Amino acid sequence: MIFDSLDNAAFYHQLSPHIKKGLEFLVNTKNLQDLPVGRVEIDGDNVFALVQEYDTKAFNVDMWEAHKKYFDIQFIVSGSEAIKVSRIEDMTPNTKYHADGDYWLFSGEGNALKIIENQFAILSPEDIHQPAITLGDTTQKIKKIVVKALI
Repeated sequence: MIFDSLDNAAFYHQLSPHIKKGLEFLVNTKNLQDLPVGRVEIDGDNVFALVQEYDTKAFNVDMWEAHKKYFDIQFIVSGSEAIKVSRIEDMTPNTKYHADGDYWLFSGEGNALKIIENQFAILSPEDIHQPAITLGDTTQKIKKIVVKALI
């Protein structure tokens, strides 16, 4: 997992051409706040963005997720949340891998990462995660862009 602010995105361009394209999309797109909810094409199925708006929620021990096909670049446009993260070897699978949606679910515990506006986390397949967690006792409205970058 990598955690940083968008100001430092260029440091991670060498990780892969798909991660580079995803980070460049976040850096170069004017008015990220104005993007409508839904999928935004960047480079077909190689790199695309999912624009999301939601209210944060309580942690659920059985709702951890992982991916095999894509890196997640989770970027907060507005608001703040916790993303729980853990290593795959420390988790228990709840479902089989669903190739059509590139996900499977796990149970377990992990560490909370506070992520605020202009920050991102790059999550690899070994980084089991649960985003959208409420910080403290107050639910927040979040606008987030999750860039999916093919491995």
